[in-house]
Amino acid sequence: MKRLVPLAMLAAGPLAQAQSAVNAPVAAVPAPPAGPCAETGGLLPGTGLCRADALARLPRGPWTPPQGCDVTAQEAQLTGGRWLLYAAQRCGEKTARLAVTPQQGGALDLRYADTARNTELIGRKALTIVDGPPSAPHLGVYTLVMTGLPKEQVQRCALRNPRGDGYPADAFVFDLATADASRSAALDQPCGPYSRSAWPDTYWRLFGGIGVYYQSAGDQPEFDPASLTVYKPGS
Repeated sequence: MKRLVPLAMLAAGPLAQAQSAVNAPVAAVPAPPAGPCAETGGLLPGTGLCRADALARLPRGPWTPPQGCDVTAQEAQLTGGRWLLYAAQRCGEKTARLAVTPQQGGALDLRYADTARNTELIGRKALTIVDGPPSAPHLGVYTLVMTGLPKEQVQRCALRNPRGDGYPADAFVFDLATADASRSAALDQPCGPYSRSAWPDTYWRLFGGIGVYYQSAGDQPEFDPASLTVYKPGS
């Protein structure tokens, strides 16, 4: 004869315990930890800098992004463990980015890999960078601008202060002599591909041990030309 189990015992048995477990409130799953620099614009993976911190390091010029856009820090890898930081245009979810392409002779071309607004800039060269000896960084520039020039241009062209307005205070150009000013002003790049252009936004600058050739050629750049800064992590 089977023994009947009192209902009170069933209520306190395994079945009731299982039912209680089902009805128990579910503990909230903790949110995954925020990534580095989550509150400061994200991380620049090459330098390890937070974007907001990197942007605060950069000098700024008269360039401003178009209405509805702002700026954020970007980086491009140079040689010798160095990085080029710059203030890039950002429009909504799109941000301008420059990619490095090594050239013969050690020069680096920086072209638009991404743009914030002007898609016609994709693939277009924005900068050329050369290294020079620490004691004479201009020699890297001089070597590049002279490469492949015919003898006549080598004799007549030199690194000079630019004539006219619209240039940064520390800009210089590779151009014909002042005596040829009337002829030179009417020519575009009279001393080869890295010489003075008819556009005032085409020029050379020296800083951070590198020479930089800016070549916007009339296009509104999607970065602040004055913001370029050489940075080496740990230095």
